[in-house]
Amino acid sequence: MSQEDKQELKEVPVNGNVSLSGEIPPDFRLTPCCEVPKAKHPRPVPEGAWEMSTEGILGPDSQHAYVQRWYSMVQQEKSGSVKFQVVRNDSKRESLMLLLGLKNVFVRQLPNMPKPYVTRLVFDRKHESTILTKCTSSREYVVMGGCCYRPFLEERFAEIAFLAISDSEQVRGYGTRLMAYTKERTKELGLTHILTCADNNAVPYFKKQGFSKTITLEKERWQGYIKDYDGVTLMECVLNPKVDYLNIPSMLKAQKMCLIEKLKEISNIHIVYPGLDPEIRKKIRLEDIPGLKEGLEQSERSLGKTIPLESLAAPRDPASLQALHKELQQILTQIKQHQSAWPFLEPVDPEQTGALDYYEVIKNPIDLRTIQERLDRGDYYVTKEIFAADLKRMIENCEAYNGEKHFITELAHNLERFFNQKL
Repeated sequence: MSQEDKQELKEVPVNGNVSLSGEIPPDFRLTPCCEVPKAKHPRPVPEGAWEMSTEGILGPDSQHAYVQRWYSMVQQEKSGSVKFQVVRNDSKRESLMLLLGLKNVFVRQLPNMPKPYVTRLVFDRKHESTILTKCTSSREYVVMGGCCYRPFLEERFAEIAFLAISDSEQVRGYGTRLMAYTKERTKELGLTHILTCADNNAVPYFKKQGFSKTITLEKERWQGYIKDYDGVTLMECVLNPKVDYLNIPSMLKAQKMCLIEKLKEISNIHIVYPGLDPEIRKKIRLEDIPGLKEGLEQSERSLGKTIPLESLAAPRDPASLQALHKELQQILTQIKQHQSAWPFLEPVDPEQTGALDYYEVIKNPIDLRTIQERLDRGDYYVTKEIFAADLKRMIENCEAYNGEKHFITELAHNLERFFNQKL
């Protein structure tokens, strides 16, 4: 990797707990790549409300799949279980063994490419390769994939010839990380563009990595250097010298924080009002709901027209509500009688079911008995959408706790299909 292993992988910008096992902590927060300026004139917080921080608005970064993959990859690199390194044919035994392993991966993963052609380019001294190796149980590093490319230093671009990851290591983020190292390497060489000829199967991957079918590089710089193949698409990636491609999540964090700070000046995104007491729903007036009037006034200024406060409420015609509740009761009765409904009839009993951590994992539990109680109150389900939202949350809670393949989740999906037909 060189440069002191990329300055210890850029020292992994994180806040909060860090797990060296590769599993991201639930409260994991990234440190932005740069200092984010605070809002100059945020909207004042009214009396009785409080201000939520920018970090609080964004929430933990561990909720994002791209951060989870990035975190796992960084931890694997820090532990030494995987390595990315640039290799050229310098006639040294170690380099030749790595290139031989990479050639075998390309031949196996790219069966349409002639073996002699792959061999010639991989071992060509004008080409170089970013190689992914993984440590085995015997503490030996085995080539699992790589990217072979040729830098054209005078023309300041590189052409990717081959890129592949072994079957066993795909869909784990290695392809994205491999491309990030390749981009950083081409930046070190002073190059501004990367070109490649992608077949139909590879086009989606390259699009995700920032490649485009629109070629902005001057034709005279690449014409005559790029190999022309039938049935392929020429694609281009423009390199930004200011972007650290190995730490994209921390750059995105800075951009999101900057956006939140700007929004504080034109909206109430940072203002939190106290919640409502569900026991006094029948007695509260719309104008007494904290923040509703202020938000309405803001919308009126933006739209340039008056919005009647009453228009925000669902219709409360007694006859219509009675008809709605009768329909919902019929649907709920059929749901409770369904053969897949038995796990959801009552609130989860941690002792009886063995799910001792259920209420630690599931923060907003719901079940058919609770739904029945809300329906009996007469003032909760004022629309069918609110009723459907509770049913949907019950299914989502089940899948979140039990996993996709658990038999209880299968029952939940059976029940979901049934009530979707009824609704």
